[in-house]
Amino acid sequence: MLRVYFEEIFKYKTNAQLEHIKKALMAVNVHIAASTLSGAGYALAVATSVRIGLNLSMQLSALTGRAAGTAAGVVATYGLVQKAAESARRLHVQYPAYYSALYMHQLEMMYFLIEPVFERAGALEAQSSSDSCIANIITRMIR
Repeated sequence: MLRVYFEEIFKYKTNAQLEHIKKALMAVNVHIAASTLSGAGYALAVATSVRIGLNLSMQLSALTGRAAGTAAGVVATYGLVQKAAESARRLHVQYPAYYSALYMHQLEMMYFLIEPVFERAGALEAQSSSDSCIANIITRMIR
């Protein structure tokens, strides 16, 4: 989901703009290695860095453990589905392009897993932000 997000953000960026974002990140001590500075390659590198910074695997395993069980598990699962649907609906309104990209990968209902991080970082404003703003968003997501 993070890779899809950054692909969407970097889709129309030129190499010069990507270089500017990389320099802005390096100024705040965030180093992202990308062998080729293409939009897709850089999106994957940034998504990997953010995932490492967030340590999402721990959150996903905890979430899976809570949803398992008997009748309580069914209720918890229904609650998760409801939460996922509400989160996807909010994303559809706030950032339709990202919602569509997730929908194409059949991931829109999983957005609720990363929504708190996106809200904290102001990530949904990146669709109309400057290169410096995007660098700030990436920094807030990693830290």
